[in-house]
Formats: sequence, C-alpha cells, structure tokens
Amino acid sequence: MKFLIKKIILWPKKDDQTYREITFEPEQINVITGSSRTGKSALIPIVDYCLGAQKCAIPVDTIRNACAWFGVLFELDREQMLLCRKEPGLKASTSEMFILRGNDIGIPETIDSNITSDEVKNLLNELFSMSFLELDPSSERMGSARPSYRDFMAFLFQPQNIIANSEVLFYKADTTEHRQKLIDVFPYALGAVTPKVLAARLELARLRKQKDRIQRDIDTIRNVSESWKQEVRAWISQARELGLTDYEPKEDDAFDVLINEISKIVEKNAGGSELSSQRITDINRELIQLRQEERTVSSELFLLQKRHKDMLELMASIGQYEASLQIQLQRLEISSWLRSLSSENIDNPLVSISSTSVREELDKLCNAISVIEQTAGDMKTVPAAFERELQIVEEEIAIHTERLNAISLRIREESRTKAADADQKYTLNAMARFLGRLEASFKTYERIGKDSELESMLEETQARITELSREVNESDIRRKQDAAIAFINQKIGEIIQDLDVEHPDSPVEFEIKDLMLKVIHENGRKDYLWEIGSASNWLAYHVATILAFQQFFQKHDGVAVPNFLIFDQPSQVYFPQLGSDKEDDTIAVSDEDKEAVKKVFSAMSSYIKRVGHSVQIIITEHADEDVWGTVEGVHLVERWRGEGKKLVPLSWLD
Repeated sequence: MKFLIKKIILWPKKDDQTYREITFEPEQINVITGSSRTGKSALIPIVDYCLGAQKCAIPVDTIRNACAWFGVLFELDREQMLLCRKEPGLKASTSEMFILRGNDIGIPETIDSNITSDEVKNLLNELFSMSFLELDPSSERMGSARPSYRDFMAFLFQPQNIIANSEVLFYKADTTEHRQKLIDVFPYALGAVTPKVLAARLELARLRKQKDRIQRDIDTIRNVSESWKQEVRAWISQARELGLTDYEPKEDDAFDVLINEISKIVEKNAGGSELSSQRITDINRELIQLRQEERTVSSELFLLQKRHKDMLELMASIGQYEASLQIQLQRLEISSWLRSLSSENIDNPLVSISSTSVREELDKLCNAISVIEQTAGDMKTVPAAFERELQIVEEEIAIHTERLNAISLRIREESRTKAADADQKYTLNAMARFLGRLEASFKTYERIGKDSELESMLEETQARITELSREVNESDIRRKQDAAIAFINQKIGEIIQDLDVEHPDSPVEFEIKDLMLKVIHENGRKDYLWEIGSASNWLAYHVATILAFQQFFQKHDGVAVPNFLIFDQPSQVYFPQLGSDKEDDTIAVSDEDKEAVKKVFSAMSSYIKRVGHSVQIIITEHADEDVWGTVEGVHLVERWRGEGKKLVPLSWLD
C-alpha cells in the first residue's frame, strides 16, 4: 500500500513564530545530514509519536521545550492524512491529537485537538486492514492480544541504538513486552495466519470451551453414583406405597430399567393411585432391611478405617526401624575397621593377630553388620507394595462412605420422619406434590439418553470443531510461514552482496523464536549475529534484513504495511561521534570507511530500482555529500551545519 511521509511539521510554543516543516520525496533516499546534537535522531520518535506510540520518546529540553505540537503529513493512495500530537509536558504522553484528511491538505497555522490517540489507533487499524480478533484466544499470557499496525513499527524504524546492535534486530524488540508481542504477531505478519484463520481460532476456542462444558454436564449425569441409584429406588418405593405402581425393583435391576419405570409413574396423576395395605407394610420391611444394610456397611467402614490407621502407623514404624538400623550399622562399622587392621599385620595394641578370641569377636560383629545390611535392604522393598495396598484401602473407604450416605438418604426419604408430612402422607395433595417433584427430577435423568439434547449439542459442536480445525491447519500455517521466511532469507542474501560484510556469500536463516539471524558458513556451522564480530557486519545485516522484510510486505497481498523506512545514522560504525560544540564538526575519515558507507547508500539505491514497487527511505546522517553525493536516487532534504541550522529554529528558543 502507499503510505509515505510527505512532511514532518513542528509547531512552536511561541505565538509570534510560525510552524517548521521538512519535506521528503517519494521513491528516493531522502538524506538529512548534520552535525551532532542538531536533532537528527528525533525524527524517528516524532513520527512514531504521531503514529500513536504509547510514550513520547522525543528528546526533552530543547525540542520539547520549544515545540507545542508535532505532526506528520502522510501521502496515501487517494488522499493525504495529517496526524498531529500535542507535546505532553510533564506527562509521559498525551491522548490529545489532531487529524485532517483530504486530497491536498494545507498546513494549519494553529492546532487544536479534535481526536484522541485511541481513536487514531482504531482508524489506522482499519486503514491497514488489521484484524480485530485475538492472535491466540487460548493463550493466557499478557500481550497475546489482537494484531495492531503498531506492531509493524518494528519493521520501519532503525534508530541509532538498534541499527548496529548485535543482539536486537527490530525497533523496540529490546524490551520483553514488545519482543514477545512481535514473536506472536509474526505468523500474521507473514500471511501464514489470515484474519479468516484468526476468526476460526476464536470460534474454535469458544467451541472447545463449550464442548468441555457440555461433556462435563453429560459426565456428571452419566456418572450415576450409588446415591442416585438409591434415590431412584426410594422414589419407586414411595410410588408403590402411594399406589402409583406395582413394580418392585430387584437388586440387580439396571439403572435404565429403573428410569423407564419412573417415566411410567410421572405420566400418572394423583387421582389414579390405588392404596394397598400390603404395599404400606412392605415399606416397613424395606426400611428394616435398609437399616440392617446400613449397620453392615457402617461396620465394614469401621474395619476399613481401623485398617487404614494401622497401615499408617506401620508405615511410620518402618521408617523408624530403618533409622534405628542405620544407627546400629554406624556403631558396628568400627568392627570392620579393626578387622582390617588385623588382616594388614599392623602392630596394634588393640588388635593382636595371635589373639584368636579377639578375631572371633570381630568376626561376630562383622557378621552382625551383614545381617543388618540385609535386613535394611529387605525393608526398602516393603513401602512400594505397601503404598499400593494403602491406596486400595483408601478407595474402599471412599466407596463405602458413598454407599452409606446413599443408604441414609434412602432411609430418610422412605421413613418420612417429618411430622408436617406424616399426617398428610396419603392425601391427594401429597401425591400430587410427589409426582411434581418426581417429574422435575426425571427430566434431568432423561438427558442421559443418546438422543438427548445434550448429546445432540455435543455432536453438533464436535462437527463444527472438526470443520474449523481444517481451516486452522497448523501444518499448513507452518508451511506458509516457512515459505515466507525462505523468501526473506533469499532477499537478505541478495542485498548483503552489495554491503560491507565479511562473508557476503554465506546464506542466512531468520529465526522467529529468537528474532535473530543466523549466518551459515561453508563448514555448515551456524552463528547467530552476536557471535559474529565487527559492527560493520551487524550494520550490514540490519540494513539487509529491514529491506528484505519491506520487499516481502509490499510484494505479497497480506498485511498492509507502510512503505517508508527510516535509518538513523548508519555511518556511526565508521564515523566517530564528536562531542564538539563547533557549528561544523567535519571528521577526517579514511577512504576505505567512506567507501563502506557509500556501499550502504548504493545498496539502497539498487534495492529501490530492483524491487519494482514504491519505497521511500529516509536517512539521518553525520556523513556529508562527499560520501554519498554521487549515488543515484539520493535526495538531500536539508543540511544542518553552520549558521544555527537545526531541527528546531533558534528563534523558537528563549
């Protein structure tokens, strides 16, 4: 897309002064050359600030003391756009901005805020066709939000502290937050992940959560515990007592059979009941059986609890016994030492070789050590099997506890101990209420079936997940990403041929996870950029990488990225930085270094002619025209040397 810098404009704080503008040419290498401390390095922060940077990085003191507003006039395909932002004063930044759009914009003399920085960001995100969906909706990591045009500033700016940095390739990638976000956004930037894929990912994340929720509901319902089984049996018993069914459940009846009988009962009404004395007395017998079963299970649970306690005590005693064995071993080890002395024929008054009784006693002690060591070794095998047995006992305790709770629940249901219900137990109203409760509970149990609403929802959700998974094909994403990186690696290799580098023929690999280049040597060894010496090498690879990425963005119909690049003082590797206060601080530089700097300009000139699309390059430089003046396509914007020529006019200063 076309998004070039037409002008950079500054508005003064003094009312009697007019604005200052710097004009740039499209499809050329625009150079601002000047002495130290003239404001050259402020151009990148000014452009970035007007493009919605979170913080104002424009240098304080002279520039910010003199300027009230900063602005950039951009040239687009069918219009111009003026974006201005107010100097933040004592704050880190301000949201006050000004925007003007039109075919041929005139620069206003004064500026008043008419838009916020957040509104500008939303507008530019739409202009650059950025997706408003999250990069990875399943990620809980901070920073993994939706892509923004702000992420692509990393590919546009090469400030002085980055352009020859051995460990950082991209703008602001020296901070953890920006670095991680840039890594996350790379698949999107390379076109491997499209807005359609992001939409599919978002829906996938939502559907997977929905599927898990449905599955949990189904598992909860299907995982029919002993309590539920007993509860259903209690309902059937009450229905028999109230004359609503003749069915008598057996112990081995399947749960589905019980549910089927419940379905028949809920279809009846209170008026259709037929009370029977036999059924009422049967309930009492069932209660007696339940109480007997309760006592039996309670007794078994008590025995299990006692066994569990004994096993825990045994485990503790095993540990104590092992500790005591170790103490005995330590005490008896002296006998082995004494026997070794006797066997070595050492003249020791404590051990005499001729003393048979002493040797026999030592042998007894050493044999005791062997027995204790064997015992200690045997004890080490006990805990492994013991742990398994302990786990079985704990599982049995859990089963018996659940069973006892279920029996107690059924006893409470069938005994109907509440006095408020006892005197109305067999009335039509009581039967109607019972049928109402039974019908409500049955609807829950009914959802267990294969044709239930939950099962249908699960099948539909899974089908949609399968369909979306084909769209979010991770192997296809990796293939596209690898193809894009291969193209960029090739272009870096082509551009590096024209630059001052030690191994111009060595291919390179860009690593997304490290945001760094690897240089592949003839012997197959791969070295990261920081493993290669010389700042001239680092500079060359930085320039080649940024140009290669710009070529990729403009050539491929993926993400729309501005087609301007700003390099701040690439010659710093060869030109020493002076601290002089002179108006003209010319530097004596060797012809070899001048030629190396000229190569940078020549490589950029060849790049602009070769790529076949519009690219604007802006360079702020210490080097003067004697270095790059003969290079084709270089346009001198301004020279800030002598007579007080700087970014900020002297008349603006107090």
